[in-house]
Amino acid sequence: MAALPFQRPFGLWALIAVAIFIFLYLRRPKPQEKVIPSLMFVIQDNKKSRQYSFFQKLMTNLLFLLQLFSILGLSLVAAAPFAKLKYDVTLENTVIILDVSASMHAKERGVSRFDKALGQAKKAVSGRNSIIMAENVPLIVLENENSKIALDVLSKIKPRATTTNLGDALLLAKDILGDKPGRIIVFSDFLATEGPDIEVVRATLSSEDKIVDFVDVSNNAKNVGIIKLEVTKYNTKVYVKNFNNEAKQVTIKIIKDNKAIAQTQVAIAPNSIENFIFDTPAGISKVELEPKDDLEVDDAAYIATPPKIKNSVLLVTNEKSSNLELALEAAKDIELDVVNPPVLTINTKKQRIEPYKHDVIIVYKINNVNKRDGIVPGTFEDIEEYADKGGNVIIAAQDDSKEISARSLLAVELKDKINKPTKVCVDTINQITKQFEKERCFTTTSSYFGAEAKKGTIAFASADDKTPLIVYGEKKKGKIAYYGILDGISDFKTQPSFPIFWNSLINFMIGAEDIKDFNYKTGKIVAINEQKVKTPSSTLTTSKLLMDEAGIYEFDNKKFAVNLLDEKESDASLLSKIEEQKEREKLLERESKEHDFNLELTILGLVFLFMLTEFFYIKRRGDL
Repeated sequence: MAALPFQRPFGLWALIAVAIFIFLYLRRPKPQEKVIPSLMFVIQDNKKSRQYSFFQKLMTNLLFLLQLFSILGLSLVAAAPFAKLKYDVTLENTVIILDVSASMHAKERGVSRFDKALGQAKKAVSGRNSIIMAENVPLIVLENENSKIALDVLSKIKPRATTTNLGDALLLAKDILGDKPGRIIVFSDFLATEGPDIEVVRATLSSEDKIVDFVDVSNNAKNVGIIKLEVTKYNTKVYVKNFNNEAKQVTIKIIKDNKAIAQTQVAIAPNSIENFIFDTPAGISKVELEPKDDLEVDDAAYIATPPKIKNSVLLVTNEKSSNLELALEAAKDIELDVVNPPVLTINTKKQRIEPYKHDVIIVYKINNVNKRDGIVPGTFEDIEEYADKGGNVIIAAQDDSKEISARSLLAVELKDKINKPTKVCVDTINQITKQFEKERCFTTTSSYFGAEAKKGTIAFASADDKTPLIVYGEKKKGKIAYYGILDGISDFKTQPSFPIFWNSLINFMIGAEDIKDFNYKTGKIVAINEQKVKTPSSTLTTSKLLMDEAGIYEFDNKKFAVNLLDEKESDASLLSKIEEQKEREKLLERESKEHDFNLELTILGLVFLFMLTEFFYIKRRGDL
């Protein structure tokens, strides 16, 4: 330590008080002669007094020294002294990046990579601490707090089931440190699957005088895992990869309601992939691999389907058989009831039904009122009421459509019939017409009704003269559609696209949910209305949900499946390519700097001790 510098040098003028004190102490009064009647006791104790004279002088000087040091200390405090001491600035601010990705679950001899990383991270806590969880999106869980709080936070962190983004985590750590000196320590297996290259980021940070330490916690884990899941309404295809250098035999089970509903055994060659196809179970189900291995997070995958898998459709027709009926019966997600007017409560299978409980009602080639087996008067009034309350109605054109009173259920204003050939072409590409994107004119017809789309409706397809032939609209709480292609004089009914079109139109009107919207990969962030959300491990209230666990999530009164499904993250056997930081000692030496340590409080503490000692000494001497 060098000579003491002062923050307020002018305060040294207070040292004059020391000189005055010494002057007053050295100034002694002149001796006076006095007659003492009896000196016998003095004579008797003369020998004893000589023995203690040295101690008495020491005690007298002690009082002087205590007072001198007290005044000297107070005088120095006025000048605000400080000392320059060297210290390791990397211990002042510490940013811990803790890898919590799926691969950190990998175990060796019962100890996971995350357990190993957590133990070492706790030892690295010092000074002011910040903690970043490295998932696919880095998360700051602590910023600039003391060691006690940091240790408490670390003890509560658990590994997730996402991919790894160490590069962005390092950049986030750089932002936290800013211009402050400090160190960044990364605890990971360095199986980085996303984000910028970590070696490039480390080189950048090192050039800015930031200490970056990489602590490798990888191990020799063995793994066979599910890397891909293709889920559709009808079937699911699961892909399983063997990441080991030797062949493995695994059992693939399909679990529903805690029971295996299907299973198969497969032998997988080293570093190879096998797949298995099965019918998609309704509701929540799970694909499971046995036996379990060192990385269990990819040994299971969950499947969720929409609450309603099949749509109920009522076909009202006097046709004994039609291409439309055959197309609807072939659709796996449609439950079809066919009724022949005038009776709508008994289907063609002689079963009693409730006609207005169906999701969709299609009116197709019916006999008009007053004709044999014609529609009963008032039927369209009932169908109209059904639509107003939220039902979906499709009216198909037929030769006598202008004579049928469909009330307000038509999405167009019908005009006279036009007898001339025309192409039928889609006007817009959407969920219903996307199959016609490459060939927008998908059929022809020799006759059609002139029509004008009502206000607020949308024309999906039209004739050459822009007459709308397929029109969609809304009616109070329900939806209506007009199908203006006369199937008897058009080849559309025989095309492969015909059943697809009808299935798409029905799903669109019902608002059927896509099964893909119920199955996600981990790491997805979903914006929802603020509500209570049940995750695979807890319950929380949020409006922005990060799906970083594998399992079932519940919100919006629905259940969603979330899985890892990442081949790179599952490759736990991949060796870390991170090299030891050979320049660390040089960096630490370069980062060892001088720091100003203020001595005012230290000196004041000493002055207090001097004055306290003086008080007890004077009291003991009897002056108080």
